[in-house]
Amino acid sequence: MQRILAQGTVDQDTIIDDEKQTLIDREIRIQQTVEVQKFIPTSIVGNICVVVVFFLADPRLVISSGAFVAYFLTAAMQSLSLRSYLRLRHRPRPEEVSQRRIRAINISAFFTSFAWVIFSLLALRQAGPDVAITILMGTTAFAFSCLVAFASSPMAGLVTALPVVAANGFAVAAFGHLPIWLSVLITCTVAVTAIFCLLANWQKTKVNVQQQVESTLAEAQRSKEKELLSHRLAKYLSPQLFDAILTGNQTDEITAKRKKLTVFFSDIVGFTEITDRLESEELSALLNRYLTEMSAIAEAHGGTVDKFIGDAVVVYFGDPETKGVKEDAAACVRMAIAMQERVFELKQEWLELGLDDTFDLRVGINTGYCTVGNFGSDMRMDYTIIGSEVNLAARLETASEVGGILLANETYALVKDWVNADEVAPLTVKGFSRPIRPYMLRSVTEGKRSTVKGFRRSEPHLSLSMNTSLMTEVERNRSAAALREALKDIEGRVSD
Repeated sequence: MQRILAQGTVDQDTIIDDEKQTLIDREIRIQQTVEVQKFIPTSIVGNICVVVVFFLADPRLVISSGAFVAYFLTAAMQSLSLRSYLRLRHRPRPEEVSQRRIRAINISAFFTSFAWVIFSLLALRQAGPDVAITILMGTTAFAFSCLVAFASSPMAGLVTALPVVAANGFAVAAFGHLPIWLSVLITCTVAVTAIFCLLANWQKTKVNVQQQVESTLAEAQRSKEKELLSHRLAKYLSPQLFDAILTGNQTDEITAKRKKLTVFFSDIVGFTEITDRLESEELSALLNRYLTEMSAIAEAHGGTVDKFIGDAVVVYFGDPETKGVKEDAAACVRMAIAMQERVFELKQEWLELGLDDTFDLRVGINTGYCTVGNFGSDMRMDYTIIGSEVNLAARLETASEVGGILLANETYALVKDWVNADEVAPLTVKGFSRPIRPYMLRSVTEGKRSTVKGFRRSEPHLSLSMNTSLMTEVERNRSAAALREALKDIEGRVSD
């Protein structure tokens, strides 16, 4: 087993190294093309200068020896380079460069070198000692300048510099300008120097590119880790607050402000008794599923989940984002309705799984001015809401019916155009001088009418949901007949 695990680790390391080498090779090709393009204007100017110097040194020699043919070859190669430069100069740095492009650069460098090889052989064949030295110095300088231009492209530098150096050495020995031994010595020295420069440039290029790739990979890894950390931290904060922190709209100073918010409190009826009857694993699964569903509904309606207090859920609307007090209150009420409907669906699922003890909700909603902001110390703080209006929402939740939604008077005033609610007995709440007039939400009338408070009953082998206020007369008669038939069957089985 250890050998298999070790083999797996080795294979993983090999894959990582292969990917890293692929990135290095790609980056080298990109750098080669970028540097070659960058030096094209310098190369064109250098070739023109060398041509002018040689022609001014001895124009008759250039013409009589036929060396001017090399001028035309050089002009042709430089015109192609200029065309490539003009076509690519305004383009951004390429993301990918093919091997074909690198081969094209090497071939172009070789033909440029070939033109100067022809010039050296033709010109040195008839040149005098002074002109020969000028030609040797000029072509050798051209060869070494190519090493600079092709610093990151060893093959291009090799095919440009070494043929010129070799042609010069052969010409001065063959045409009697220098003794053979001296010509070989000088040629070998220049060639070794050129090769050394090529290798040094290539090694430097590889090191620089490797450092860039490692830095890029490290930065990508850090970004991935930050993204993973952000994803984890986002689970501890509401999406609105998390986005506000990331964008800099939320500071880490201990400060608070007064804002008019709509506050939602919900609680599971008889949660303590349910905890005593269920195993901890079952309870954890049910509670986590319930909180996950409620959080998703809150996020879908734009609510900020303030906290979970055991089975209780606290959500508020109006901070850090708000659509206006009326719209915030409407969104909160719609969220509460969606939560009650979702809890009823979850109860059916849990009953079908054989769980007799499931959840019923009580909900309280209030609208008023609250203090919202960072509370705590410089080392640990919490972004939350406080105030008497928050406490009132909690008191409303406690006073609500099982499966009901109890609204404060101000919240009801903001949504009364599209909801039906019954005023219930006034509540006396600490912190408020006058009794509170709450309203029990019954149904909504916007769009397709739906029930909020209807008759619902769930048993292991019974599921019943109805709203007589929304039924037509025909539907009521049919429903009554169905219920009487069901009741007759149940009573018959009981008597048996």
